[in-house]
Amino acid sequence: MTYSPIATLPPARFSRGSVVAILAFYLVFAVFYAATIAYASQEFDPGAFPSYLRRVLLLDYPLKALWTLPVWWLFFRTPLDKAAWSTKLLVHLVAGPLWVTGWFVSYYALLGWLGESGISGNGRVWDMYIPALFYCVQFGLLHVARYTQQLRLQSQREQQLQVQAHQSEVSALKAQINPHFLFNTLNSISASVPPELETTRELIARLAHTFRFALEASRQEQLPLGDEISFLRSYLELEKSRFGERLSVAFQVDEALHTQLLPPMLIQPLVENAVRHGLAPSVAGGMVLIHVSRVSAGLRVEVADTGVGIKEVPSDLLMPSARVGLRNTHARLLALGSAGLKITQNAPHGMRVSFVLPLPAAAQLATIPAQKEAEPIKIPAKPTLQSTF
Repeated sequence: MTYSPIATLPPARFSRGSVVAILAFYLVFAVFYAATIAYASQEFDPGAFPSYLRRVLLLDYPLKALWTLPVWWLFFRTPLDKAAWSTKLLVHLVAGPLWVTGWFVSYYALLGWLGESGISGNGRVWDMYIPALFYCVQFGLLHVARYTQQLRLQSQREQQLQVQAHQSEVSALKAQINPHFLFNTLNSISASVPPELETTRELIARLAHTFRFALEASRQEQLPLGDEISFLRSYLELEKSRFGERLSVAFQVDEALHTQLLPPMLIQPLVENAVRHGLAPSVAGGMVLIHVSRVSAGLRVEVADTGVGIKEVPSDLLMPSARVGLRNTHARLLALGSAGLKITQNAPHGMRVSFVLPLPAAAQLATIPAQKEAEPIKIPAKPTLQSTF
């Protein structure tokens, strides 16, 4: 599955190294600017350079930095950060002249307020040309740095995928040592169960089905969503045999999505987390709802429960303190180009865990209308005690 590193690139921030680099850039450009103005107005008078440099360092370039901040925020902290280069260029064609004009007006207004005079006459063209050049160079370097960060992130993600592929291959080889031994054993146990214990026989069959799917999942990079849903039904029937009427289950999955391929075992950890940490501690139990739909960004999956919920949503799912299933699934999603898991509180109680998986195979989804926005899934406050399978 291909992915774009832009989709999961963290928001731009000023690190200590970037601040030092920006200050060095401003200093070099300030010296160049002061030397240019001194040359243009004083005809090589060396005594004029220190006064111009002092004004540039204390007034001119701090003012440029203030005007730069909102433009930087526009390009690197809004959805424009993920836009095409042509779109960014068009925005720069508007933002650049506004930036130069804003700086020019405010700079000369401050000079007048301080009782100082700036360049007069035709010399003022330098106060338009140099800032325009500064704007182009500054944001050109910022875009190059951002693009380099994207390439570095893409390289890291590709390495992670290679490691995961190798681990999956090793797991598949281990599973192939003698997988039929387990199935034959389960069949033998099933055959020895008395006819009056048909429920037990069915549970053994479902257990064999879950093992068979897990084995198949270890061999394949992608499986149809329908197979994943069938596996979840068997898994939840096994859980329901333990919880009884405390567990109610519902699926909301468009049948047209059943043929859509996706990496296996992405949903099961979320369902297991809902049952184990949401419903198991609750005396009354509750409902688990699995909702899969198509959205404009790809395939949206949400697992919601009406269990005990969580006191505080973890700020970083990659931290060791996060639950293992959620942490591993979040890391897999990030490697696949997704924004990862989103965890929210459910109303009136419980938890919602969702993710959106980018899908390059848009042709398989062409016949399914995409939802403009993911609407909240409605779960009854007091769920019925019947599983919907």
